Amino acid sequence: MRSKEKKHIKQMNTTFQKKTILKDEGLNSARWIWYALALVLVSTFAIYFKALNFDFLYTWDDNLYISTNNAIKDLKWENIKLFFTEFYVWNYQPITILSYAIEYKLAGNAASLFHFNNIVFHLLNTFLVFVLIRKLSPKNAMLALITSAFFAVHPMHVESVAWLAERKDVLYSFFFLLALILYIDYLKSNKFKYLILTAFFFLLSCLSKSAAVILPFVLLLLDYYFSRKYSLKLFAEKLPFFFISLVFGIVAMNSQTTAIPEALLNISFLDRISLVSYSVLSYLIKAVVPANLSAIYPYPIELGTNLHGIYYFSIFCLALMAFFVWFTQRWGKDGVFGFLFFLITIILVLQFIPIGSAAMADRYTYIPYIGIFFMVGKLFEYLSDGFKNKYINLVLLISFVVFLTIANSRVKVWRNDETLFSDAIKKDSFSMVAYNNRGSYYLTIAKNKFASDLKNQERFYRLALQDFESISKLNANYLHNYYNRGLSKYYLKNFIGAVKDFDNEIINDSNSPGVYFYRALAKNEIKDYAGAIKDFDKVLLFDSYVSEVYYNRGNAKKELNDYSGALRDYDKAIELDRKNIVVYNNRSILKCMLKDYEGAITDFDKMIELNPQDAATIKNREIIKSLRKDSSPK
Repeated sequence: MRSKEKKHIKQMNTTFQKKTILKDEGLNSARWIWYALALVLVSTFAIYFKALNFDFLYTWDDNLYISTNNAIKDLKWENIKLFFTEFYVWNYQPITILSYAIEYKLAGNAASLFHFNNIVFHLLNTFLVFVLIRKLSPKNAMLALITSAFFAVHPMHVESVAWLAERKDVLYSFFFLLALILYIDYLKSNKFKYLILTAFFFLLSCLSKSAAVILPFVLLLLDYYFSRKYSLKLFAEKLPFFFISLVFGIVAMNSQTTAIPEALLNISFLDRISLVSYSVLSYLIKAVVPANLSAIYPYPIELGTNLHGIYYFSIFCLALMAFFVWFTQRWGKDGVFGFLFFLITIILVLQFIPIGSAAMADRYTYIPYIGIFFMVGKLFEYLSDGFKNKYINLVLLISFVVFLTIANSRVKVWRNDETLFSDAIKKDSFSMVAYNNRGSYYLTIAKNKFASDLKNQERFYRLALQDFESISKLNANYLHNYYNRGLSKYYLKNFIGAVKDFDNEIINDSNSPGVYFYRALAKNEIKDYAGAIKDFDKVLLFDSYVSEVYYNRGNAKKELNDYSGALRDYDKAIELDRKNIVVYNNRSILKCMLKDYEGAITDFDKMIELNPQDAATIKNREIIKSLRKDSSPK
C-alpha cells in the first residue's frame, strides 16, 4: 500500500513539475519580459538623467580623484604607470583612475561625461543582474526581472551612481558580475575556458576596487547552490582566486590610513558585535523601507560608554532571522543562498576590523542587495503561486514605483556639496562631518566662484563661519575646526578673532604650514609685523619654494623699514614666479623709495610685457622716467 501511495505521489509531482515548466517556458519566451526590462532601464536612466548637469563635489573626494588630480590630466605612459603603482585617496584602484584619465582626455573638466559613464555602467550592471539570475534560475524570467528592477531603482544605490568618486563601485561590480556569470557557465559546461575568463574578470574587478576580493567565497556559495560535491578539485580550482584575494587584501589594508574614532578602537567585543548586528539589521530594513537615507551615518554618540539597548537587542533579532533563513532549507536553497550572498558580499564593511569613520554607507549595498532582492523575488513567487496572483503582482509594481520615486528625489540631493550635506544635517543635526564639509564648500566657492561678487562672497563666508561655529558647540577641538573658523574670520576681516583661532589650531597641530601662513597674514593686517615675519619664517621651514610667502614677508619687512631685507624677499619671490605682476609692482615701489629709478623702470617694463593694456603702469613708468632725468647729473 505504501509503495503504491509513493508511486502515486511521485506521478503527481512529475505532472505538476511538467505543468510548471510549460508555464515558465511560456512566461520566459514572452516578449513582454524584454519590454519590461527595457522599461526598467529607460526608467532608471530617466531618474539619473538630471545628474548630467551636476558638477564635481568640492569637498567629498570628487576633487581628489578628478578636479584636482593632476595625474589624470595628461594621459601619458608615465602617469598610467603611476595609476598602477600609487594609492589614490587611500585606495588602490588603477583601472578606476585610468577611466577618469580617459574621460578627462575626451571631455576635460566637464563633469557631464563622468556622470554619463557612471549611469551607463549602472544600466549595464542592471542587465548583468538580470542575466545572472536567469542563469541561476533559467525557468523563471520574472524572478530575474524583479531582482534587476529593484537593483536598478533602489534608493540605496543612488550614492554609487550619482557620486562620481564611487565610479569604483559601478566599475568593480561590472567585472564582478561578469565573473559570476562566467563561473556559472563553467559549472554548467565544465569548460576550463570559462574558469580562466572568471579569473580574468575577477582580476579586473580587484583592480577597480578592493571590495572584489570576496569573490572566491561567492564562488563557493554558487558551488553550494548548484549542489557540487566538495572535493579536492573544487578547492584546488579556487586556489588562484584566493591568492589574488590575499594579494589585493594586503594592498588594501596598507592603503587605508583614514582616521578611526578612538572610541571604536577601545570598545568591548560585545559592543562591536552589537554595532555589526545593528548595521546588518539597518541594511536589511532599508532594503524594504529605504527611509532616512543619508550620505553620512556616524557612529553612535554613546560609543565607548553604554550603547543604547537597541544595539544589544539587534544581536537577538539577527540571530532569530538567521535561524528562520536556515529553517527555510526544507523548501529549498534559495533563502539560504540569497541571505549568504548578502552577508558574504557585505561582511568586509561591517566594521569587524575598524576601517574608516562611518558606521555604514548606502554604497556598501550595491552588490549585496542582489541577494536580498533575489530572496524577495522568491518570496513573491511563493505567495502568488508562480506570479499568477494579480494582487501580489500589483504590490510588486507599486513597490517598484515607490522605490523609483524615492530614488528620483534622492538623486537631487547629490547636486552639489550644499544640497548633499544640508540633507545630512537635516537627518542628523550632530553630524560634525556634514557641517565641516558644507562649511568648507562655502569657503571654496566664496573664494573662487564669487571672487568678483563681493556681496555674495561675504554671504558665503558668513555661512561658512556659521557651520564652523556649529561644530565648535558640539566639539571645540574637532579636527582642524579652529583653522577653518579662523579662515572664515580672516576673510570677513575679523583679524584679531582669526589670530586667536589660529593660535588654538597650532596648539592642537603645530605641523601645518597653512595655519602659520594665514596667521602671519592676519598679523600683518593688525600691524604685528614682527610676529608675521616669525610665522613666515616658520612656513619656509616646511617649504622654501613658495613665492607668495617671500612676497608677504617682504611686505612685512618693508613696514619695519628693513628695505634691504624686503628687496631680497621680493627678488626671491620673482625668482620663483616670474609672472607675478603684484610682486613686480611692490618691488618697483620699493626701488622708487630707494631712488633706484633704473631698477623701477625695469620692473615697469616687465609688468607692461605681462599686461600691455595696463595704462596705470605705463603712466607710472613715464613719471619715473622724468624723475630719472631730473636726478641725473648735469
